Amino acid sequence: MRRPMILTLALLAAVFTTAGSGVTHAQALRLSELPETEAYRTCIARTQENAEAGFEAAIAWRDEGGGPPALHCVALALFGLGQMDEAAKRLEELADAMPDASDAERASVLGQAGTVWLQLRDLDRAHEILSKSIALDGSSPELWIDRGEALARAGEYWDAIDDFSAALDRAPNHIDAMIFRAAAYRLLDIDDLARDDIDRVLDFAPQQPDALVELGALYAKAGALEDARVVWLEVLSITPDSAAGRAARAGLEQMDVKVE
Repeated sequence: MRRPMILTLALLAAVFTTAGSGVTHAQALRLSELPETEAYRTCIARTQENAEAGFEAAIAWRDEGGGPPALHCVALALFGLGQMDEAAKRLEELADAMPDASDAERASVLGQAGTVWLQLRDLDRAHEILSKSIALDGSSPELWIDRGEALARAGEYWDAIDDFSAALDRAPNHIDAMIFRAAAYRLLDIDDLARDDIDRVLDFAPQQPDALVELGALYAKAGALEDARVVWLEVLSITPDSAAGRAARAGLEQMDVKVE
């Protein structure tokens, strides 16, 4: 897309990088079939402190009959070790190994697997697994956001907007959903709706970096380069080393603004 400035792939990638969708140790599931036992807490803590030691402990617990909690801990340890494809496969297997779990519980596990595939840029697999998760239980807005991100990265912006809107139906003030939907609207040249979503975010979070990046992109696209410059410099003052900061710096560099 060529406008008064060319939006870089780096900027687009930053827009469609969810701040809250990555599978991390802090997002360990609290499933009814995975009771918050001392053994589970200990296993998760070990993976947080040292993924390799945590993996060994999780394997030992699994072999001792730890069941689904141990299998989940193994998957999280593999993620921590950078073996993301294997972690995603283990999470898929875990969802199938919980026959007595509720649909919501299995959807949560599949959702984690789908998010890992998304981080691996396997968009087809991410879409497939996230769709299965949503079919089981689509009450979580994060599932719709993650599937929307997979669609947006594949250039399916209208379908992505549908998913971001579904997320907002479930959580009307979800910041990620509004920012991602705004980016998709912008890429479809529906700038008024994009601005509406960004204004909603900034009304209650005036310094939200990702929203400011998108606001700058809208200004730049409209030829208001000085306004874009001011907004992107603000992002750099708030969070210079984040994905939002890198996107703001990329935009500024395209306007031949030297950023230290």
